Amino acid sequence: MRGEAGSGRETPSSSSARRSMCSAFWRRCRQRSSRRFAFNRAFAARCRSFAAFARSRSSCSGPRRAVRGNTGRASGGLGEDGSAPVCINGSNARPVIRVAYRVAQVEICARPSALRVKVFVEAYGCTQNYGEARLMREALRGRGHDIVEGEGDADAHVLVTCTVVETTERKMVRRMTELAALEKPLIVAGCMAAAQRDRVLATVPRAKLLPPRKWPQIVDLLDAGTACGDRSAEIESQSFGWHDAIVPIAQGCAGRCTYCITRVARGRVASDPIPAIVSQVRRHVEQGLREIKLTGQDTAAYGLDSGTTLAALLRAVAEIPGDFRVRVGMADPLTVDPICDKLVEAYASEKVFKFLHLPVQSGDDGILEAMRREYTVAAFEEIVRIFRRAHPRMMLSTDVIVGFPGETEEQFERTMDLMRRVRPDIVNVTRFSARAGTPAAGMPHPVVGWRTKERSRRLTRLRFEIAREIGEGFVGEEVEVLLTEQGKGTTVLARTPEYRQVVLPGPLPLGNFARVRIEEAHATDLRGRVLGDVSASPSPASPP
Repeated sequence: MRGEAGSGRETPSSSSARRSMCSAFWRRCRQRSSRRFAFNRAFAARCRSFAAFARSRSSCSGPRRAVRGNTGRASGGLGEDGSAPVCINGSNARPVIRVAYRVAQVEICARPSALRVKVFVEAYGCTQNYGEARLMREALRGRGHDIVEGEGDADAHVLVTCTVVETTERKMVRRMTELAALEKPLIVAGCMAAAQRDRVLATVPRAKLLPPRKWPQIVDLLDAGTACGDRSAEIESQSFGWHDAIVPIAQGCAGRCTYCITRVARGRVASDPIPAIVSQVRRHVEQGLREIKLTGQDTAAYGLDSGTTLAALLRAVAEIPGDFRVRVGMADPLTVDPICDKLVEAYASEKVFKFLHLPVQSGDDGILEAMRREYTVAAFEEIVRIFRRAHPRMMLSTDVIVGFPGETEEQFERTMDLMRRVRPDIVNVTRFSARAGTPAAGMPHPVVGWRTKERSRRLTRLRFEIAREIGEGFVGEEVEVLLTEQGKGTTVLARTPEYRQVVLPGPLPLGNFARVRIEEAHATDLRGRVLGDVSASPSPASPP
């Protein structure tokens, strides 16, 4: 009986005992693996810190100082303007870079950093973003840091972001995540750093933010104690191999568009002084650059905060000696209208491309009112008429948003009719994207996605038909072009006086002028061949 009572006690089976033992074993293994992983990460971090320390010691000690170049102290007298710019020579006999930041009429010259950092800079979005990315690269090189072409070779990453539409924002988030996975310092610059700080920090909590107006502080973020300048930084660079120059002339815009998140990022208009811009353009021209791109969120808003105008700036730039061409960036109809006549006169200079980027956004006044664009379709058409009357061969580029909340089929057809009347060379078609925090995001009667896509395709087909027809009118002509950049394979891309793109068989020396014959027309470009030799100066017989 005792044995039966003892055997009546419930004991675990041999299989359950084995399972318990296995579970305990795997728990111990996971704990050991986790501790080993944490140790390895800590050890790797310590190694990286030691390597950085070793680099900093080797870059500023003993015999290596002669190899690294100038220590950054001023040698020589003052410049013509009373400043004392410092020439900074990098290793391996790199070309000279001079960086001088102007603050309250006092120049603070950059000095080489004690800690040399390899930096990867990547930019997305508008020309202004690319321009600011270039300025960051030049400022960093001026501090003695190295700019590398691959993120895997870098000690730190700089991402200049765009957030104009939701799809672009998602792309930026993916790219941030990819760069953060490399476990290097990450600086997020551009529009997301100002308009969507929380989204950036939620994606990469350790990221450092650099809003558009504070781009010169890039040197602070990578090198503590560096004196940084303001928006009127004057930078000379011969080391990046660019054949054009991007010159931001202002931050912000004067509009109040209900759909725009960029306004949140760049704020109200803040213009650089005309003398500072002219000085920068002159330096680029003296270095041999022939294509100068003046950029801004709205170039026609230039000077609204300082009592001057874009027309005055163009006249001042056109007085700079040299053979170069200026491309004016996007100008809003709202701000073009008050200065239209003076702007047309400024465009008369042969140094200004006869190119007008005038975004209409919709061909219906009701939609324009909902967008809060503050002009009418008739006002847009009048500006185009005035420009074409003075410059009949002018190239017109415009922007259109399709699928804005409440847009009916009739309203969209008015946009199609406007394109048929105005016949722009380029139409940048964008499907409406609701941006959180903008008034348009909460507007009633959103247009369904499939209908927006269908309208986008219809407008794009019309845009290409018009562009092809316009291009065919140039076939057989001989025109003077500026050779601006390398194309696919051995081809070279050139620009006519109206900024139309011509694809030419290469190789050809960039930055020179050539006489070409147009032989083919496509929806996106012209094709031609060179007549005679290329020249560093335009032909006297070239059209104005």
